[in-house]
Amino acid sequence: MNPFFILFCLAVLVAQFTLPRRYAFIPLLVAVCHFQVVSVVHLGVHFSVHKLVILAGLIRAVSERRILLSFHEPLDRLVVVWMCWAMFSSFFHNAKDYNPTTIRLSLVYDAVGAYLYARSYLRDQTDALEMIRCLAFVLIPLAVLMFVEKNTITSYYGQIAGGFQEVEVRNGRVRAMGPFLHSILAGTFGATAMPLLLPLRRLNPRLMFAGAAACGLIVFSSASSGPIMTLSAGLAALVLWRFRTSLPWIRRSILIGIIGLHIFMQAPVWYLLARIDLVGGSTGWHRAQLITSALKYIDEWWLVGTDYTRQWMDYGGGWNSDHTDLTNEYLQMAVWGGLPLMLLFIAVLIRAFQLLGRTINEFRQVGDPAEFVPWCVGSSLFAYCVTFLSVSFYDQSRVMLWMILGLVPGLCIVTFDSGEATIPEMTGRTEDPLQEQPVACSAGN
Repeated sequence: MNPFFILFCLAVLVAQFTLPRRYAFIPLLVAVCHFQVVSVVHLGVHFSVHKLVILAGLIRAVSERRILLSFHEPLDRLVVVWMCWAMFSSFFHNAKDYNPTTIRLSLVYDAVGAYLYARSYLRDQTDALEMIRCLAFVLIPLAVLMFVEKNTITSYYGQIAGGFQEVEVRNGRVRAMGPFLHSILAGTFGATAMPLLLPLRRLNPRLMFAGAAACGLIVFSSASSGPIMTLSAGLAALVLWRFRTSLPWIRRSILIGIIGLHIFMQAPVWYLLARIDLVGGSTGWHRAQLITSALKYIDEWWLVGTDYTRQWMDYGGGWNSDHTDLTNEYLQMAVWGGLPLMLLFIAVLIRAFQLLGRTINEFRQVGDPAEFVPWCVGSSLFAYCVTFLSVSFYDQSRVMLWMILGLVPGLCIVTFDSGEATIPEMTGRTEDPLQEQPVACSAGN
């Protein structure tokens, strides 16, 4: 392992304990965006940089009595139940070439650890806006290095980490992956981050445009259809902001349209995935057929999952001869823990949307333009929900998703005062970055 990698690792760990509390989330952003998933510490299980940062962050949160998990909050309860079922269902698995319990521990550690981390350090809208601002700064060097990787066919992240260094080339297109385990995961990260940056439009428009350009460059450098569709989904959700008062009717119309397509198409509606190929070399048919096969063999996995999916397709997954390539996060949850784990995961996402929707309505009732912040967070989560139909996460990408879920409860704590509004402060600023008119509400704990 490159000595510089160890030095950078130590730097982010020290920063986790020494940065001011309002910036204490930065080390995890840096770890997710700029460190490959390679083992740094081995204590029976492998600890990569982002796992060490999560551990350090939770230790600091405990020492400062900032750990926040309330059973009065339905989203917290759902996350705990999801975690318990993920671990419980592992005892019904007996894979021949890996330890199911270890896999579930890693999954739970990343997901619930990142969720608690965000709950501890992102406790109100001010913290959320600060995180978004810092995310823009972190994305810019990632975009530059991925663009350089695409043009030089050299993995600089791999050289520094001493990990994987091969750059994928498909149909003559170089697919940069940066520090992630696949180009699709790298591009998806940039695509889902784009909607989060829009609240910066009044706080720091130049930074917003720079961050948005970085996201676009990350998607371009990945040269994959999936991230382009994910970006399109996130942007489409942002466009609906203009029609937000008609959102219930829009949802019903989309649902009716999907049902109509399913009835009148010769193939099930999910075979629309097979038609998506924006850059060449897409495997949309595999993703559609995977859903069909999962439904066909539902009796084998519905309760606690399964250790064998090879019969779902005519070919197996490259990483394991017992499994096909599970390019669907929902079905990956089902294989790990059956319908209960998949439905609990969906319930977590739905509850997050409900919290965001309630907060948007409360802001709208008093005419506060700060409702745009939860809308952007919801747009990012919507992009994740769409991309889960075509990719499953198996690297640090999962950490960012659960960080966003973890900031939702704090973002959605809204109090209304009869007197003068208390404007959230951010890095010394006294004005609301989204303020367009006097308001009568404040967001915070």
